[in-house]
Amino acid sequence: MKQINKTKHINRVVSIIHGNEGASLVLVSIIAILVVSAILILRTTSNAMWASANKQLSQDQAYEMATSLGNSIDVLISNKEIPLDTINAGTGYIFNKTTNTGLPNSSIEATVKTITDSANKTIYVVTVTANAADATYVYTARYTGSGTSYKRQY
Repeated sequence: MKQINKTKHINRVVSIIHGNEGASLVLVSIIAILVVSAILILRTTSNAMWASANKQLSQDQAYEMATSLGNSIDVLISNKEIPLDTINAGTGYIFNKTTNTGLPNSSIEATVKTITDSANKTIYVVTVTANAADATYVYTARYTGSGTSYKRQY
């Protein structure tokens, strides 16, 4: 295997660059373009990753808000503290909060609607809708019964 003298090749490249005045300008321009391109690629990639992380965070926050309130309402209904038939007779709202939820640009509301099935049984549908930034999550639970005795349908 033949050994190559690297110093000889480096000196040859340097002499070519010194001999041609425009060559060094072209070389510096190419290096500058490569550095700027690398910076733009890194910047774009990091922005895309942050945007994806922020979107996932908003989705997680909306999910947590909706399921937490939904589970709390389920416990209150099970403990006979929320009579669904009287709530539905009024506004239909169990809970409505659009400000001071602890998160910017977020809101949460819980409503009750009644539907009648084919056997003329009343079904109460509790819907919790949570918004966090640009994400929305809807939690739904169905109950049957009347007065103070409700049974959750799964």
